[in-house]
This record gives sequence, C-alpha cells and structure tokens, in this order.
Amino acid sequence: MSNEIPCSNDRRGIVFTIDRESNPVYQLESSAWASAENLWAERDVPPEIRDKVASLHETGKPGAFVHFLQGDVGVYVICEKNIKNLPETAGDDLVVQEAYAALSSARRLAAYDLVICAKKGTIRAESGETFETREGDYYVVHCQSWGRFVLNPSLRPGFVETTKEVLLLLEGLHRTNFLSMSPDPTGERLPPDVVQPTAVPVGINCYVLNLSRFKR
Repeated sequence: MSNEIPCSNDRRGIVFTIDRESNPVYQLESSAWASAENLWAERDVPPEIRDKVASLHETGKPGAFVHFLQGDVGVYVICEKNIKNLPETAGDDLVVQEAYAALSSARRLAAYDLVICAKKGTIRAESGETFETREGDYYVVHCQSWGRFVLNPSLRPGFVETTKEVLLLLEGLHRTNFLSMSPDPTGERLPPDVVQPTAVPVGINCYVLNLSRFKR
C-alpha cells in the first residue's frame, strides 16, 4: 500500500519538507497531530523545552530545533500561534540531553519527533467531527506518524508548492533556517513597512514548514 496521499484543504494542517530537499513533501492533517493520543500533560514535557517555548512566545519565533547532545539529531518545537503569513526564521537551537524519561510516565521524546504548542481553536476532521485545542497545550507527534507524503507536485496546491520553494530558497541564500509560513489568515496585522498583500482566488491552505535539520 502506497503512503502517497493528496493534499487536503486543512488550514491547521502541516505540510513540510526535511533535509533541505524539495521532495518528498510530508503532510500531517490537523486532526492527526491534534489527536488525543498525542496530547501530553505539561509535566511530561521536559522543563528545558517548556522554557524554550516561553522564549519563542517572547521573541515571536515560530519554532526551533532541539539538538540532542549525542549525535546530530533532535526534535523540532513548533509554536503554532507564531506561524505567520510571512516567511519566518527559526529561533536559536537548544541543546539537551539525549532522550527524556518523563517524571510522571514512561513517555519519552525521540529523534525526529515534533513537539507542537497549540493555539486555541477548533479542529474539523474530514469525518465531520470537531474538537477544540486549548492555548498552550502540548502535542507530541512521533516520527512514525508523519511518514505519509505527497510526492507528486501536481497533487499539491500551487501556493503550497511555491511557499515550500520560497522557504528553501531563503534558507539557501541566508544560510539560516527559514522555518515556516502560514495560510493567509483574516485580520492579521502586518508590519507597517509591508505592503498589504494582493487578494488571490486561492490562498495557502495549510501551514508550510521547512524542517531542514531533520535528515533522512
């Protein structure tokens, strides 16, 4: 069975690349990353990562790479509310001990996991079911869960494809991780020196991330 899937219209879904490569493009539906099984109690998240999230809130950065001390691997921490509709660079790396055993459970972080600090809002699954995410809730998506990908560019909306390539280009030019760009949200306030965007018939319909520090 192929794990290639089409790109759905999911404004809080995540489409991302890894290892500074254009393909394959991985997809996480919002109803998948925000599922109850991925929800971690705050006490289960290592304190260094909680401190990093607090720093991301202060700086407005959308995320950062957390580097495990042994080996060139780690996890990405994503602050959902800081993903904007302009290309955003990642925050500074954080170096931690390799793997964690939570204080209150057997939960552990492993290489290539995604740690998402959610914003408040409603998730609508394709089944029609809806559920709410709360501000500051932590969701941990293990790498085995994001192995599905959208390989054929023709299956991806044009704006998603363009955004992905822009993030990769900016990283190549500036030698820094341009991490994210979001859908075109309504009512978002742009910096005063940025021209208002031109209305387009089709907007970006998901979060687009460039997780360049993940290696295959």
